[in-house]
Amino acid sequence: MSIDKYDFVIVGGGTAGLVLAARLSENPDHQVLVIEAGSDQTSDPRVVTPALWPTMLNTESDWSMRTVEQVELNNRAIVVPQGRLLGGSSALNALAFTPNSQIGINAWAELGNPGWDWSNMAKYFKKSHTINRPSDSAMKHLGLGYLNENFGGKEGPIQLSFPEDTEDIWPKAWIETLTDMGFSMSEDPFSGQSYGGYINAESVDPSRRQRSYSANAYLEPARHRPNLTISTGSTVQKIILEKTGDGNVTATGIQYLQDGISKTVNATKDIILSAGSFNSPKILELSGIGDAKRLQRLDIPVIVDNPNVGENLQNHLLAALSVEVVDGVKTLDPIARQDPTAIAAAMEAYSKQSGPFSNSGTYASALLPVFDFLTPEGKAELKSLLESQTTNRPSKDAFSEFNEKFIRSVLSSPQEGSGTFLTFPGHMGFNPDGSLAAPLHGPEQYFTIAVMLSYPLSRGSSHIHSKDPSAKPLIDPQYLSHPLDLEVLSRHLRFAESGICNAEPLRGLIKPGGLRSAGTPPIFQDLDVVKDFIRRKVVGAHHPTGTCAMMPEEMGGVISPRLNVHGVKGLRVCDASIIPITPRSNPQATVYAVAEKGADLIKEDWGMSIA
Repeated sequence: MSIDKYDFVIVGGGTAGLVLAARLSENPDHQVLVIEAGSDQTSDPRVVTPALWPTMLNTESDWSMRTVEQVELNNRAIVVPQGRLLGGSSALNALAFTPNSQIGINAWAELGNPGWDWSNMAKYFKKSHTINRPSDSAMKHLGLGYLNENFGGKEGPIQLSFPEDTEDIWPKAWIETLTDMGFSMSEDPFSGQSYGGYINAESVDPSRRQRSYSANAYLEPARHRPNLTISTGSTVQKIILEKTGDGNVTATGIQYLQDGISKTVNATKDIILSAGSFNSPKILELSGIGDAKRLQRLDIPVIVDNPNVGENLQNHLLAALSVEVVDGVKTLDPIARQDPTAIAAAMEAYSKQSGPFSNSGTYASALLPVFDFLTPEGKAELKSLLESQTTNRPSKDAFSEFNEKFIRSVLSSPQEGSGTFLTFPGHMGFNPDGSLAAPLHGPEQYFTIAVMLSYPLSRGSSHIHSKDPSAKPLIDPQYLSHPLDLEVLSRHLRFAESGICNAEPLRGLIKPGGLRSAGTPPIFQDLDVVKDFIRRKVVGAHHPTGTCAMMPEEMGGVISPRLNVHGVKGLRVCDASIIPITPRSNPQATVYAVAEKGADLIKEDWGMSIA
């Protein structure tokens, strides 16, 4: 068993972990080690080619986790992809870079996290990225007049860009349709105060049209540093904790497995868990930090009794609707069907840094309130729903009360999006377990609208069920367990079908009486019909958060505002798991901001200079 020593040991070389590695190693006097279970795939074309992200799912680069059967989803178990390679989920996500809302971030601070409000966090969103504006013609075609240089980043490592294709009719039709419906983008998304239809910036470097992610944007420029060590193919087994006679607990090292050999590494300053929303709580529990009763059942010595570890799991639910489009309209269906001519044309275009392989295809988006609740009658309906679904429900804890109050404020505001709308110029279907379905056969072409529930009230958990470090955790998001989630999501999906799809100019592109996704009802007016469709077809997004929540322990928290694990010295968590209330959309931008702030907090605590 070999032993080594570093100042900082970072567990997980993913989205947050590599930000921390790059920032903490800026000081040459401190030795930094990153322990990553996966491999280095920075040169893998599946990783760097934007449109190929689906080919990374359920491979050796994915932890390939899934939930337990979900009662409210007709007992379906749903896949939850998580990156298992350098870059983590930033290497296999769908590239959307959506900043959180001001109201969402401020709620974190109100939970007892000083310094985590929007006024403090905005600079970290900026610090992480650079927005690259497209050509003037693309700016006009995509309706990007809302971009404001005062909000977006200018010198950050992650490169953001927009498509340059001015012949693609779909983003233009989407923006014009929502604008005509009164939902033009109200402000730059990076202002934190925006709603309406917009074109999502993607983490694609425009100079190469390749994915920009933590491994090539943060790690690559720092790799040469002699004080930074990256250990891949290394699976952490537990944190080494020392408990003194006075009851104090200190984290001193990590035990991990590499090439079948058990190794130990010590940390003189901090061990930082950045293993993600499932593996960070898993490692804590394997180490004896968690619910005492659960650990005792598994014969794991209890070091710190904190039943909050692994709780508060939140994830967005996503429901998709594909509709057939009129003849002669170009979509991505031929490429999805592996049509040789279409593939050849796409490859030729990508060799010139353009075409469908140069982006995700899912960038035409919207952040919208529930349309039904905007009228006087709708406001009365919302009031009735809130009274029946939240006010009259017994709250189990202080956080549940806080979260319900927060979401009531979102639903009551016409300027806050409670639904995230995504589009794809082609058919997008899912298998019952939430994995991407094979493309449909036949000549028909489609347009897809998917709706995500931005702020779910349903919360679940992720826990170990074995002391074996190789065993995957039991993941139970308890999707739709809170009845208000179904009420909100069903109204958003009904609006997508009966409202947006029936408004010009989008309506003119959809074939009247055309084909739809399998199992889709012909009419979406009846909410009960929509709810049934959701239970049968809804899937989980790839956005798990909250399982090591940053808030006071009595509120349900696991870590402090300075990212220290409650009751343990020398141990911090910094990744998506610390987010107490999930971001309104894809959490990628928020995780980068959290990691940037986390690096500064750690530097402050150890007297290191901050750039």
